[in-house]
Amino acid sequence: MGVGIATEIVFGISRTHFREIGTRYPEHNFDTLPCVPHPTQSQDDELQGELEKGSPFMVRAGLFGGPVLAAAAWISGPALGLTPDAASVLALLALMATWWVTLAVEPALTSLLPFVVLPLLRIGTPAEIAAPYANDVIFLFGGGALLAFALERTTVSARFASWLVRLAGTSPLRVLAAVMLATALMSAFVSNLATTATMLPLAVALAARARATATDDAGHAAASRFATSLLLGIAFASSIGGAITIIGSPPNPIAVEWLRRNGVEMDFVRWLRFSVPTAAVFLPLSVAVLGVWLFPARGITVPPAQDHHHGPMGRDAWVALGAFLLAVTAWMAQPLYAAALPAAKDGTIAVAAAALLFLMPSRARPGHAILDGTAFAKVPWRVLVLFGGGLCLADAMQRSGLSTSLGHLLHHTGTMPSLGVLAVVVTVLVFASEIGSNTTLAAMAVPIVGALAPGLGVQPETLVIPATFAASWAFAMPVGTPPNALVYASGRVRSRDMLRAGLVLDVLAIVVIVVMSRILL
Repeated sequence: MGVGIATEIVFGISRTHFREIGTRYPEHNFDTLPCVPHPTQSQDDELQGELEKGSPFMVRAGLFGGPVLAAAAWISGPALGLTPDAASVLALLALMATWWVTLAVEPALTSLLPFVVLPLLRIGTPAEIAAPYANDVIFLFGGGALLAFALERTTVSARFASWLVRLAGTSPLRVLAAVMLATALMSAFVSNLATTATMLPLAVALAARARATATDDAGHAAASRFATSLLLGIAFASSIGGAITIIGSPPNPIAVEWLRRNGVEMDFVRWLRFSVPTAAVFLPLSVAVLGVWLFPARGITVPPAQDHHHGPMGRDAWVALGAFLLAVTAWMAQPLYAAALPAAKDGTIAVAAAALLFLMPSRARPGHAILDGTAFAKVPWRVLVLFGGGLCLADAMQRSGLSTSLGHLLHHTGTMPSLGVLAVVVTVLVFASEIGSNTTLAAMAVPIVGALAPGLGVQPETLVIPATFAASWAFAMPVGTPPNALVYASGRVRSRDMLRAGLVLDVLAIVVIVVMSRILL
């Protein structure tokens, strides 16, 4: 992907959309936003931009290089001591990884290759091969997407953000911290891109009000820096918050399910034990980098933006919030009832909570339920297929013995300590995610780094979870993540400002992930 397609990932965020938002913030003219309208573009998933085609050169290189690397992997199998099945799966891994990284083929289609290839190679029964495509984690993410859409439709998400920002007062640094905190908390449950789309007009309105209070050149310069910090803060906080919960970002459930299938107990609460402290360390550092170091806005005040949600919350909003809190409570309390209801997994809870909203009549839309059939258009189906492909490939690596063989190979080399491997893995994935799809990187990297753990004498989660965070935290490039591209496409952030701040946060992310992994995992 290149910067030229940045506006392509702004699904649903067109000139028309910003005009509608502009009615909520009349003090700012949103018609000036240079976003390209795409009235017919599909809005089926958060990764609309990440799943675009690669550059022509990368496509050609991937189409040619994928089969070549697959053939080389298969031929080298005996030399590596692999069984025929393991060599075949290694070849499939090489092909899928190349096509995923180069976007030579639609990533969701690449993810269906195991479903076609493995039966031909007779590596597993049809039931074994198909099972990952209907895994519990897929229902968890799908159900979570429906709950998130209900919170958006009933304005609960936007109300929460406005309330938290109003509490911050008029200090630019406190407003920045409140905006980033609200964004991160929303992104923990709502898709990163939808969170950014919700917060962006609020940030623009706050920046416009700060600019209106400036009385001299120094004030205008400070207001400009404040606007830059706000917009970058929204993009960065969306990615940071997306790693907090299992449903926050697509890479997370890929890691969780791989760990579960490899004997590591990982549920909603156990994920939070690492993610919450890590985000709690990294988010304030990000605020300091943006608001104190790179874009300080001293000497100005930020009058609060007018609340664009007049009146109290309606019945639909309370019901949607209740269903969401019910799901969160059930996820958090799962260890308490797991023995009595072993079949009630995270996915079961998500689907059950979403189903309630399909049954509850809407007061705001008489004759309809709070969620209806149109809500399924918001489920990220392409991402779910990508989930299934990654899980199916990981399962084949286990079944064929490839994971064990890779671990043994590393064990025999023994040239690098586990901390060195962790630092290398995190560094490579942080910078690779600047140009590659976070989800495809996670689908490719999780089974590989997980296979390295036995050879290093460490538990799989000590490599898999940090690798997942690294794949999600990309900050320097407009095409690094959908939130980055959305903010860049607004025309209010310079690429050099994003690059400068993003590179600093990339380095900080590497340090924070490695240090917190050694402390908590």
